[in-house]
Amino acid sequence: MNIGLIGFGYWGKNLYRNLLISDQIKKIYILDTQNQKLRHNKKVSFFLDAKIFFKNKDIDAFIISTPTSTHFKYIKSCLKLDKFVCVTKPITNNLKQLIKLKKDFNNTNKIFLDHTYLFHSSINFIEKFVKRKKLGKLIYYDSERISFGKFYKDVDVIDDLAIHDLYILDHILGGQLPNKLSVTSHNNFGNKNFLSNITLRYPSGFFANIKVSWYSPIKSRRILLAGNKKIIEFDDNESDKKIKIYNKGIEYNTKNVNQWLYRTGSIEVPNIPHTESLTVMINEYIKFIKKKKKSFNKFEHAQRVMKVLELIKRAL
Repeated sequence: MNIGLIGFGYWGKNLYRNLLISDQIKKIYILDTQNQKLRHNKKVSFFLDAKIFFKNKDIDAFIISTPTSTHFKYIKSCLKLDKFVCVTKPITNNLKQLIKLKKDFNNTNKIFLDHTYLFHSSINFIEKFVKRKKLGKLIYYDSERISFGKFYKDVDVIDDLAIHDLYILDHILGGQLPNKLSVTSHNNFGNKNFLSNITLRYPSGFFANIKVSWYSPIKSRRILLAGNKKIIEFDDNESDKKIKIYNKGIEYNTKNVNQWLYRTGSIEVPNIPHTESLTVMINEYIKFIKKKKKSFNKFEHAQRVMKVLELIKRAL
């Protein structure tokens, strides 16, 4: 299979590295306006001109890894050729563009989303843990994604970091949408939101707190998901013990007013084999193209995520 990689920046290079080691990929065609050619690699060809690139009939499918503001036009170019296309987050600049894609094309089912954490072994473990009711009734989700991040021209910290939590929540909650939300954000640097605190409330009573920042000397990528039976922690900064399960909780004693019962127990650290998420994502994308596997990353999933993202932006 031959892949057309659109964009060769920071994320594009990570994608390229994983494409290069895949035994399913014969050739990689790269569209890159910066002309960042690689040394003597017969598996790779570079293009500077988008028109020539998209006329290449040897390309079987595409991956878009360019600035978000360009996603819409490149997705259209791929769908016009009736080709499969994988898109990095966020899929488009806004929900309006996504709706227009659905209106103008009848093959949006060929879009695959690089929502990288959904291919992470720890997130997959959490999803299965939730489905088996091991946490009990879900109570809250608490996330922190902070670091000295790169400031982008066309997106803010919510688009860049909080979107990870939005698509994780959509996946774990089976597509439930929040009915209430609140946002606090700071944009002292060039009118760009660089620090945000988001609270989402759901009809079931479940709520989520999301903290994101591009201005922190401490790097944290951490999630807590609490149920009435157990609490699970995912710390992506840990090298191997990324998941901890706390057999702890608090219960309200209905027989005795104002009495809270505290439950303490063991902390489990499961051994979860880890494969790089992008490697898994590319393998799943290839299966999706070959129609050997249905994608859970459906267009409807993207629409729900973008809808919540847009509601957050309106609340700023």
